[in-house]
Amino acid sequence: MKTALIIGNGKEVNKEIIDRIRHDYVICADGGLEKAKKYGIIPDLIIGDFDSTDPDILKEYEKRIPLERYPAEKDFTDMELAIESAISRGYKHLVLAGATGTRLDHTLGNIMLMEKYCKTGVNITIIDNNNEMRIISDNTDLLLDGKEGHYISLIPLTDSIQGLYLEGFKYPLDNVSVQRGSTLCISNQIRGKAGKIRLRQGKAILFISID
Repeated sequence: MKTALIIGNGKEVNKEIIDRIRHDYVICADGGLEKAKKYGIIPDLIIGDFDSTDPDILKEYEKRIPLERYPAEKDFTDMELAIESAISRGYKHLVLAGATGTRLDHTLGNIMLMEKYCKTGVNITIIDNNNEMRIISDNTDLLLDGKEGHYISLIPLTDSIQGLYLEGFKYPLDNVSVQRGSTLCISNQIRGKAGKIRLRQGKAILFISID
């Protein structure tokens, strides 16, 4: 599946993590342009109001990279504008880097964008130096391998998630329902080489985390 990488202005992600992401298209959302420069990545598109971008770096890139400029006073964040732009170009699988950080309002807003676009068939993954986040929903059958030492958490987004099975985990579950707001599925771990998650109904955020 073709993937668009969107680099935002949140906390910088280590270059070795970025290098592992296979992508076909790169969009920098505002200050994400400075991070792309550090990574040695030439973006395909630069987008935002550019209130947090070094003017000299912006000048260097805007001569050779398509740029979409928006006013600072607008109804969407630069990250959402970048997502919309990727979708308009036919991308249904997006990876967001620089989407988390000290501004919890922006972090939570970006996490909720995963839910918003999941409803339209767009799969968004958020990564940072300690976490990978994505949405799982009805009839998920997922095998997680190579995650030894990580913490696996599920946070329900719907009123409940039903028919949840966790196999190969320290704390297995067998056909349980979990209510929204419950912390039952936080900080589990895979025992062995792989763990299996099956979800019959509902929607949840899947966190794969490491300290």
